[in-house]
Amino acid sequence: MSIQRVQDSYASRKDISVYERYKIETAPAPPRRKQAHPFNPRVSKTGLASMLIHEAFEYGLKLSRGEYRRTLLSRPCIYGVFSGRFGGFHPIKEKCTGCMRCVQEFPAVCTVDRNPVFYNSPDPYWTPEDPSTASGSPSSTVSFEAETGKIPIRGMGYKGPFAGQGWDSMWTDMSEIVRPTRDGVYGREYISTIVDFGKKPGFIDLSRKEFNLSKTIEIALPIIFDHLPASLNSQLIQDSIAGAAARTGSMFIATPEQAKHLLSTHSQWLIPLIKPQETSKYHDFIKNARTIELTQCDSTVLDEVKRINNTAPICVRLQLSDNPEKNAVALAEAGVDVIHLVADYHGKATDGKRADFIKDTIRSVHGALVKESLRDQITIMASGGITLAEHVPKAIICGADLAAIDTTVLVALQLQFDGECRNPTTGKIIKENFPATWGEQRLVNLLAAWHDQLIEILSAMGIRDVRRLRGDVGRAMFNEDLEKEAFADIARE
Repeated sequence: MSIQRVQDSYASRKDISVYERYKIETAPAPPRRKQAHPFNPRVSKTGLASMLIHEAFEYGLKLSRGEYRRTLLSRPCIYGVFSGRFGGFHPIKEKCTGCMRCVQEFPAVCTVDRNPVFYNSPDPYWTPEDPSTASGSPSSTVSFEAETGKIPIRGMGYKGPFAGQGWDSMWTDMSEIVRPTRDGVYGREYISTIVDFGKKPGFIDLSRKEFNLSKTIEIALPIIFDHLPASLNSQLIQDSIAGAAARTGSMFIATPEQAKHLLSTHSQWLIPLIKPQETSKYHDFIKNARTIELTQCDSTVLDEVKRINNTAPICVRLQLSDNPEKNAVALAEAGVDVIHLVADYHGKATDGKRADFIKDTIRSVHGALVKESLRDQITIMASGGITLAEHVPKAIICGADLAAIDTTVLVALQLQFDGECRNPTTGKIIKENFPATWGEQRLVNLLAAWHDQLIEILSAMGIRDVRRLRGDVGRAMFNEDLEKEAFADIARE
């Protein structure tokens, strides 16, 4: 984990404490192969030639003066699309951002179309709903973040629909801006992204010999790496994930088989994923783990794991089944420390029995635990359908404590999906070789960009601690709620 040490001007005084400010160090990680460009600028060569000839005759002898020569030779693109050796006769398509200035000033000569290859993905979840109005694609956004570690900023205004599916039906509300933290990632005020992973008891029973103390560990930011099955994983991918988790203070979930070669170097960041019938087989993994995740759980398995390791928080994966609210309450009452809500890679139930998107399930599970006075004692982690930086604060607003990312890792590493990748059991990728150090840096850059965007959202809301954002639905607007309010009178009629 990269830390920037900060001291004030009175550091020489012994009574002044020194604190460490969390900062992820980034480095360029260029793509392994040439990427498709989003826009296809086209210039009519005959139209451009006739325009140049007309301008030459119009300016005439004035071309000897510098200002007229500069006017003639300049073309309407600040991004350098027409700055090549042949100018507008051979546009540099990679530099086009779709600002449309050339089309506005020379509509008879210039046209800008969207490149269909750029918006095409084997997995529809990574394709914009309406490419004709999209200024980018989810995969291009993730790729830019992984390459540079910076927040993507585009020059085009948003021209899409007011609302969409899934996370696009929810907006963060910045209406309550306050001064202290408004400086964002460049501000002097510190904004904490640390989250507690584990169980916090509501009270301490002094009558017991062993107090029921808190079983939590701190994670530097509310983003960890979820387990990827064998069809979507390789040793190079796993090494890249482990290295990025160690450098950023995050954690990663992996089976003992996937992580056995990482125990000597990255055990501190590992969350072993154990099946109930394998607790005896992986006794050493459980005993030495900082935290453990079980694929499913009953009281017998829970007692067995606690007997082996009674200090590590125990996490249980909970699929979005018919009644996740009831199951979550039962797990909390049984003594589970962390509930991991798992959707498929499109944010829906893996068995197809529940139509709700994961954001709605997070809200309902959070509400059910609040109703039973259990919410503050347990951690909720969510995964599935969380593919962009904006999805993390949205998931936290809905009631999660942190998010786990999955297929975003594959996109950041420029791996190609072999068909639709919706279900962990059927999704496949085309396996490729790449340097693990390059993959590690790409994932470090990705988390750095997501961390900065999370800081910006917290800053705009005046929140100094990401834990205060959990379940604060007043900080968001939901399309379904707005439609009910707007059309309530019509519905009554």
